Amino acid sequence: MSRFLSVVGLFLFAAGGAACPPEDDEIEVKVLSILASELSKKVEPKLSEFAKQAQKKDASLTGFRLDRATSEKLKLGETKKFPVAGDEVVEVTINKERNEKGRIVLTIKPPKLAQITYECVCDKYFSMATQHYEGKGKDREQLFIAVMAKPCVSKK
Repeated sequence: MSRFLSVVGLFLFAAGGAACPPEDDEIEVKVLSILASELSKKVEPKLSEFAKQAQKKDASLTGFRLDRATSEKLKLGETKKFPVAGDEVVEVTINKERNEKGRIVLTIKPPKLAQITYECVCDKYFSMATQHYEGKGKDREQLFIAVMAKPCVSKK
């Protein structure tokens, strides 16, 4: 399957034991803009696990760099646009109601792709390849985004 249309569910960090916060709490949302290249061989240390998982889907990607990391606090029902590579944005909505398990559900609208709705897993990133590219020719890099919501609070 073409890497252009593949959605890569990669999880970069281990989840800890946690519970969902009360509904009026703010939810911290982090969005990473990651650029992957077929030419570069350099992988930023923070992205080593991400690179391994992405290369399982597309072995031609050999270089990975963090372009931008943005963090914002949102309330249930709120939508925010997060800047990523170039002039592109990722729109993230914290859905108004929790699902039947009491977990936060996010809706993400990445550049040049249809929106995706998923149940967030505490302290784990959900990532995907997009169809957006920066640069031309040998310098071309594909944009990946990774989104994490921190709706968890420590158990007491």
